[in-house]
Amino acid sequence: MLSFRHFIAALGLATNLFDVKFYPFPTVDDDQIFAVAGEHDIFVCRPKLDADPPFEVLRWFKDPDAEHAYNTVVWTKHPVTRKPLLCVAGALPKQIHFIDVESGQHLSDLTLKGHGKGINDLAISPLSTSLIASAAEDYTIRLWNIEPEYADQPCVAIFAGEAHRQPTLACHFHPNGRWMLSSGLDTAICLWAVPSLEELERDHDSIEGHPNPNIIYYPQFHSTEVHSNFVDSVAFYGDLIISRAAKDQADKARDNTILLWKIDGFDSEDDPPLEPPIPSPSVSTRSSFPHSERSRGFQRLLTFEMPDTGRFYLRFGLLHAPGMRPILVMGNEKSRFHFWDLQKLEEGYDASEVQKTKKPRGRKPGPKKGVATAAVNKNNLDRNNQDRLGELRREQSGPSEAAGGTPDPSSTSVSAAPERKYDLSDPFTPLKPHHQMVADTALSAKQHFATTQIAWSPDGTWMVAVGDNGMMCMFHRDKSAV
Repeated sequence: MLSFRHFIAALGLATNLFDVKFYPFPTVDDDQIFAVAGEHDIFVCRPKLDADPPFEVLRWFKDPDAEHAYNTVVWTKHPVTRKPLLCVAGALPKQIHFIDVESGQHLSDLTLKGHGKGINDLAISPLSTSLIASAAEDYTIRLWNIEPEYADQPCVAIFAGEAHRQPTLACHFHPNGRWMLSSGLDTAICLWAVPSLEELERDHDSIEGHPNPNIIYYPQFHSTEVHSNFVDSVAFYGDLIISRAAKDQADKARDNTILLWKIDGFDSEDDPPLEPPIPSPSVSTRSSFPHSERSRGFQRLLTFEMPDTGRFYLRFGLLHAPGMRPILVMGNEKSRFHFWDLQKLEEGYDASEVQKTKKPRGRKPGPKKGVATAAVNKNNLDRNNQDRLGELRREQSGPSEAAGGTPDPSSTSVSAAPERKYDLSDPFTPLKPHHQMVADTALSAKQHFATTQIAWSPDGTWMVAVGDNGMMCMFHRDKSAV
């Protein structure tokens, strides 16, 4: 399942590549198309297996303004024609631009203006391809609607006020679109309740003349305790959260890690609490969700060991889609990639290690008490992940429904599960990766490929990592392994 072929590819640029995103919508020929953002260049590519190079460039957009610097890109669709669009932003020009992929034209009528400083991240709402979130250096996250009726004021909401005190670096929507995470240079991670489409439309229509954005002053959760440094990568994993922070270069004692954690009492299907938590002196974490008085309002669940990632603006990649094994991956500053099979952690063993044994005579086969059975419900890690992994990983008292119920006594063999090999009891013990790969970059011993961003194709067969020296590392696996 973690058996990949990898290829090194270069786009012929002297500058670094900062972002990569696959086209998330269905295509006619099931093509897996991805876009890459460099400082002045945006590429649209198609992977090509057993080719040299292992991709073809479909579009190449070069910004003629030498002062512009792009660092983030997402795919969306034109609100009227439904044609694929690229949404790009960066340190300059402090605006969000749109590119029609088919015509190759910048759409000046869709330019989004409002941020006072550079933009570090973009995200598309799962509820609508017309809803776009942007995290910027002006300490705010803005929500935009590019539908024609919002042309006078496309900014429909601003998440700011009692939240980030320094530039925001990342934003990420929950799969249900009702919640959003943000993180920043102030070490803070915030959870925001996102107004529904109905609320945004009602607020927009109720204002006469020039409409104003909806202002959300308080996040429902805010903490500077989860990490001790700049949080430049954050994502939902069901209702759990995965995040990483850049290491302080001067602090040699601080480890590089990725954390999996949860907000106590948070259920994404519940309505947001009516009263968001109000800041108070000397309080590093505030939460509107029910939790024990002795709790800080969140719990660390797992720690993933990720050495040599102290550099700022390195991000992990997460494959989490229905019917696919969830995989967490990150590349470090020495051309090495670490992979974790999150479902394997839940199961506690490698399914390929299950051996066939002869059925004991005289009694009905059944699981040994205290040992995880081979018949594991493989969906339990995907069911919103509202509880600690150690609680989700319940030892079976009998065969699960996923295995078809009680074994047939006439069967000649049963599956014997090996002893659990992944101890998740200590959330502070860093977990080593299940799989590692070193990218053969053909660079000098002192010059490595550091990964800035990773993207997975919708079908789970391709993974593209971009980073230093205008280079990409492309991974491929057979569809049967997904």
